[in-house]
Amino acid sequence: MATTNSSDNEVIVAIVPFPDYSHVNQLFILARFIASRNIPVHFLSLADQNQDLKLQVQGCLGASNIHFEDLMRPSPTEKDDAGCDPILMFLKKLREPIHKTCAQLSTKAKRLILIHEFLMTEQIWNVHTFPNVKSYIFHAGSAFNRYYYLQQSIPDIVDDDHEKLVEQMHDEFQLLEPCVKLMVRVEHELTFHSGEIINSCKEVEGKYINLLANAKDKPLWAFGPFRMLLESHESNSSLSSNMIRNECLEFLDKQDVNSVIFISFGSTTTLSQEQMNELALGLEQSNHRFIWVLRKGEVMGNLTDKVGKIELPEGFEERVVGKGMVVNWAPQLEILRHSSTGGFLSHCGWNSCIESISMGVPLATWPVSYDQPSNAIYITNVLKIGISVRSWAHREELVTATTIEKAVKTLMGTTEGEEMRQWAVELSKKIKSAVSHGGPALMEMESFISNIIK
Repeated sequence: MATTNSSDNEVIVAIVPFPDYSHVNQLFILARFIASRNIPVHFLSLADQNQDLKLQVQGCLGASNIHFEDLMRPSPTEKDDAGCDPILMFLKKLREPIHKTCAQLSTKAKRLILIHEFLMTEQIWNVHTFPNVKSYIFHAGSAFNRYYYLQQSIPDIVDDDHEKLVEQMHDEFQLLEPCVKLMVRVEHELTFHSGEIINSCKEVEGKYINLLANAKDKPLWAFGPFRMLLESHESNSSLSSNMIRNECLEFLDKQDVNSVIFISFGSTTTLSQEQMNELALGLEQSNHRFIWVLRKGEVMGNLTDKVGKIELPEGFEERVVGKGMVVNWAPQLEILRHSSTGGFLSHCGWNSCIESISMGVPLATWPVSYDQPSNAIYITNVLKIGISVRSWAHREELVTATTIEKAVKTLMGTTEGEEMRQWAVELSKKIKSAVSHGGPALMEMESFISNIIK
C-alpha cells in the first residue's frame, strides 16, 4: 500500500477504545491501516490488552508505526462497593491517565488526531480543548441500532419506514432508559468533533448509513467490515503463516457443506445452568452437527467475575461424540468462513453479525443485552437472513429444548433456511467486492485518512 508523506511533528494519531476486547480489536484494525500510511499511531488501552495486541501485530501491516500507551487497570476501592456501577467507576478512573497521555502527545505534533469510541466521550472530554486537537467519534455498533437510538431520543429525526418498523416490532426493541436518551442527545449536539466512523458498509446498511449522515452536519465514514478490509490487504501467505490449525477446523474438514451450526454467545454473555441444559438438549435433539463455544462470561475484560462453573448435562459429550464439539474458545471468523458451516446461533453482537454476513452464513438470533435486540431485528426482519430463537419480548422466560431444536432444524434443514443462506451469500459477495482493491469501502477509508492529514 502506498505511503503518505508525514512526519512526527506534522500529524500523530491517538486512539482511545472502550476497554472491552471486541471493541479494542475493531479500533486496533483501524490503527493498523492508519499506521501503514507512515502516520504514527498511539494506542491507549489497558496494559494487558496492549500486550496481547503486540503479539498479534508482529511483522504485520502498520506494526512499525504503532506505539502502545499502557493504561494501568484501576484497582477497586471501598468506595466502589457503595452501590456504584462498577463499570462506570472503572471508566472514571481512566479519565486522568488518558488526559495526561493525550496532553503529552499533543506537544509532539503540529496536530493530534484523536479517535475515540462514543462510549469514551466523557473520558476524553477535556482533550478537545487543546488547540491542536481534532477529534473523531467511532461507533462499534450497527448503523441501524445507532439510528434507532437517535430516532427514539431526538424528536425531529423521523423516517416513516423506520417508525413503522418500530411500531410493528416495539416489543422486540430494547426500551431506552431516560439516561441513555440524554446521553444520545448530548452526543448529537457536540460541536467539537470533526466527524464519525462506523464499522459497517453501505452494501449491508446503506439506508441507515444515509439516514445517519443526513441527521448530522458532520462527515460520516462507513468503511467496514474492518476485519474483511484488513484481510483483503494482507497477503495469503501472511494470513496462513500466522494461523494455527485449530481442532474445530479439523472437525469441519470432515463434514458436509453447510451441515454444521456454530453456537457462540461472545465473551460477555452468560446463560444460567438451567438454560445451558435446555440448549444442550435442543442441540442434541436437532440431530445436526455443531460446534459450541462454552465459556465463562466476562464483564469489561475481567473487571468482575462472579460466574460459577457451568456443567453440561451428564453424558452429553459422550452422546454427541463425532457429531458435535464443545470448546472454550474457537477461531470464529475461520469457522464462519469454512464451507461446512451452514448457520450461526448467536447473541447478535454487531461483530458477530457482520462477520457472519461477511462469510455468507445465516443466523439464529438470541439477543441478550445492549444493542443485540435491534441487531436481531435487522437480521431477521430487514435483511431476512435469520430466524429468531429467543424473542426479546420474552427474555425472562426459559428457551426450551423444543424451541431450540425447531430453530436449528429450520435454519439447517429446510427450504426457508436455504433461502436465508442464499441471501446471506449474495450479501457476502457484495461485501467482498466492496473491500477489494478499488472497492467503495477502501475508497471510503482513503477518504477518511485524507481528511485527518490534510
